[in-house]
Amino acid sequence: MDWDELGEAIDEIAAMPSRSARLAAYEQLLRTVEPGREGHAEVLSCMADDLVDEGRLDDAESAYRRALDDGGRTVLQPRAGLLAVALARGDDARVDELLAELIALSRTEQLVIGDYEWIAESLEDAGRLKAALRWFTIPLRDIQPGDLDLMPPLCLDGRWRVRRALDLPVDAYDEAHDVWHEVNAAHG
Repeated sequence: MDWDELGEAIDEIAAMPSRSARLAAYEQLLRTVEPGREGHAEVLSCMADDLVDEGRLDDAESAYRRALDDGGRTVLQPRAGLLAVALARGDDARVDELLAELIALSRTEQLVIGDYEWIAESLEDAGRLKAALRWFTIPLRDIQPGDLDLMPPLCLDGRWRVRRALDLPVDAYDEAHDVWHEVNAAHG
């Protein structure tokens, strides 16, 4: 099974309305993709996401760790999933450790926009608003506020939301957020 076929299989599983059915389907898919082969780590990561939502944090942590140990390609960084687990547990020391690892990956450009959104939203959900603001802002650092077509909307929205929660004054990116939504509403 190549990466595209795997993506289609994962999309089919993700569309299943029952989480228990999705988890069973991920287990079945894992049996068809050997450890170390393309896709194994991605299936583990997807399964772990559902395990977190199920409240099965130990199982989720195990699946994310297995994905990391596998070393294969994943759409999103499994360490961001481990961060969500540590935040859910209230394990501040582990959260700080993972954030240090993730910022190191960021500095070497090993994270994608989806990673930043996931990290920031996890921090926001845990009430760590200043840290969430940092992670929503990082993908914007090389984009001028006037370059609306380059803006990652979820990061722009999350940043705006967190800045309002922190009662911070409006800045150029907040203004860009408003303009972005005005332009897209006019064309939508």
